[in-house]
Amino acid sequence: MKPVSTALAALLTTRQFFAADLYTFTLAGGALLRYCGGDSDIVSGGNLFTAGGQTGPYFDDQKNKCTCHWKVGVEVDTLVFDVMPGAASVLGMSFLSAVRSGLFDGAELQLERAFMPSYGNTAAGTVILFVGRVAEIDAGRSLATFSVNSHLELLNQNLPRNLYQPSCINTLGDYTCTVNLAALTVSGSTAAGSSTSIILSALTQASDYFDQGVVTFISGINDGLARTVKTWTAGSPGSLALIAPFPNPPATGDAFTVYPGCDKTTGPQGCPKFDNLAHFRGFPFIPVPETAV
Repeated sequence: MKPVSTALAALLTTRQFFAADLYTFTLAGGALLRYCGGDSDIVSGGNLFTAGGQTGPYFDDQKNKCTCHWKVGVEVDTLVFDVMPGAASVLGMSFLSAVRSGLFDGAELQLERAFMPSYGNTAAGTVILFVGRVAEIDAGRSLATFSVNSHLELLNQNLPRNLYQPSCINTLGDYTCTVNLAALTVSGSTAAGSSTSIILSALTQASDYFDQGVVTFISGINDGLARTVKTWTAGSPGSLALIAPFPNPPATGDAFTVYPGCDKTTGPQGCPKFDNLAHFRGFPFIPVPETAV
């Protein structure tokens, strides 16, 4: 049973109404994207949901309606739908380029269905059909197929939870690691010559300090987006080489924050860097499989 308002229940009993699907994406960087599967824009809950119009993207095509799959129990529910991007853009990139660059990876999606006595009148409210995370996107030349898993996916964990392994099983900054990442976060700005995959900056930390850390832009065209640092090389300016590029080249002076990473060992780039050997949970003396009994 889906909860509905009294007004919506009364409208449904009339069997005379318009219906349109409303899609809300919350990207990993916090940006919100709202789309409507109807013929024209709809305002619901004070938020504007844009239909494709002349540019796209186009959701809920008549030939391929979005498909929800619900199951009894704790098995993961799924949602699959196609998007025709048209000439639409997302954060300055074409829709398909945004998909291929990973902008929708891990995004939260809420699918609602609006039932209206006249098109655009959403006073009766909506029904939430599906909530989950984007799992996979199959992007072709003119079509993107989204597969979304319900939040039951979060229960899919390997057991036992903790395994014997040489490297630390903690995640840097979690409750068992105890490292305060906020206290280690450093602010900086981009220097001239920065690109999508290399950020130049006048940071003063020693080389390798930010290796495996995370850099997040807080201004400019990449505002809110984060990437993992591959290597940090000190210099004038120093350079942050990234594992995956940002979708857009930053402008000189764009502000960012960055915190150091941990290689999960007892070496200089591991727990000693954070004075945190007391919480190291690795087993460095495990014999290699060829010699283990």
